[in-house]
Amino acid sequence: MDNPEIFQRLADCYRQQGHHQQAIAYYHRSLEHDSNLDLDSASQHRQWGDWLMTFQQWQRAIDAYERSLTLEPDNFQTLYQQAACFSHLGDRAAMVRLYLKSIPLNPDFPWYYYPLFWQSLKHENKVPEAIAQFQKTLTQFPKSLNVYINLGDALSLQNQTKAAISYYQKGVKLMYPQLKQIALNHTSDKPKSHQSQTSNPTASINFMILGVQKAGTSSLYAYLSQHPQILPPLRKELEFWSWKFYQGLDWYLSQFPIGRYSCGKPIQDYQTGEACPNYFDFPETPERLARHCPTTKFIILLRNPVDRAISHYHHWRKIHQESLSLEDAFEMNFKNLSPNSPYGGVPKNYLERGLYADHLRRWFSYFPRERFLILKSERFYENPEATLRQVYEFLGLPHQPLSHYPKYNTGAYPASDAKIRDVLNEFYKFHNQDLNNLLGEVFFES
Repeated sequence: MDNPEIFQRLADCYRQQGHHQQAIAYYHRSLEHDSNLDLDSASQHRQWGDWLMTFQQWQRAIDAYERSLTLEPDNFQTLYQQAACFSHLGDRAAMVRLYLKSIPLNPDFPWYYYPLFWQSLKHENKVPEAIAQFQKTLTQFPKSLNVYINLGDALSLQNQTKAAISYYQKGVKLMYPQLKQIALNHTSDKPKSHQSQTSNPTASINFMILGVQKAGTSSLYAYLSQHPQILPPLRKELEFWSWKFYQGLDWYLSQFPIGRYSCGKPIQDYQTGEACPNYFDFPETPERLARHCPTTKFIILLRNPVDRAISHYHHWRKIHQESLSLEDAFEMNFKNLSPNSPYGGVPKNYLERGLYADHLRRWFSYFPRERFLILKSERFYENPEATLRQVYEFLGLPHQPLSHYPKYNTGAYPASDAKIRDVLNEFYKFHNQDLNNLLGEVFFES
């Protein structure tokens, strides 16, 4: 007699042992005879969908998620994962439909960190519908900070800059209820306008964590944000000095608590800054900052470039920005990498972002060396309090130890093939020595 429970157990056993063909076969046999469907089954089908995705079984994963949604139609994670499967199949319309449906189900979801979401909305001309959905969600969840940010970004995509700024400022007010607005003469909307240091609010951007990506910037930024004299902006990464410079300085500054008083003390008693890893290797960023933020200090975390590149790849896989295998992705990156490659022409920039010395020379040509605090990520991971003490000293702030130092934006990834690591180690050998020579100390073995 066919028993769906036994088939399900066999499927789970084969799945755990890595025999995916047998696991899939028994999973489908269990479906043929399963009549006891409940919320537990919804969770099981979602897990199977996640597992099928790892083998790029997109249609089968979609079917598993659909079974889960039949039982639990308003599950955000299931909708989000199913949307990713449709993306891999090239069905943007289905993906966007699921995205729009999922917005009110998780109002605090930071869509602003998911470029695929915005690219898809724009491609399908569905940004206005997203705006309407975010506005509706805001009426239901008026205290959700991320809705204000997501709505501001959606309006920005439609070139409704003034409306976007309004929502960002409301978000800042929600984030800092103790702050009182004072008169502030904003700079021109045009990024190329020149302002004197005394009248330019960008002079109040005290620091920036430039990167690098997957090197601990999220953790360092989170620790700094807990200092009583640091007032962070609405979010960690604004991407203004790289991809969004066209939005104008007013757009940028509206996301900072600049030009306000806090707890009776003037704003100059506080510091503010952001962390954006793509600033480090974006070609135009140093010149733009030198023009508008000549007094800002910069903090850079450098991680072993081999580990950084592999972690970068797995991060993009996690957020569905990469579909190639690790080997194929790096092979493509090697193939397209050249000394003068344009920034946007290097697929995913896995390798190029680890050419630390090349990027640092560009920064040093615009700012004096003493304006930079360059740290090793591995030391930060080992002793975060000691690194944080260095940062506070660099910024001229009193040390503020934390009770604990959790890691942010981390991921658990499978071990990489030793051959790939050998290839990457050989590739970075010269560049690591170049970095050591430039900084006058051994950061990474060459």
